[in-house]
Amino acid sequence: MSLVAEILDRLTGVSTLREKVSQQDKVLEGMQRIMLDQQKELAEVKGTLRALVTMQQFSGKK
Repeated sequence: MSLVAEILDRLTGVSTLREKVSQQDKVLEGMQRIMLDQQKELAEVKGTLRALVTMQQFSGKK
């Protein structure tokens, strides 16, 4: 294999790897957004449950 062909193969490989890393980065960003949304929803559910428990405790004392 000539030196030029070897260099081109390596550059092509690097280009392919960069493209794959870029795609994976986008996937990770999407997953992070999903996780943040789920954390927000979970916090809302926890707040609602705490409020319900508090209401139940006060209604039981009357």
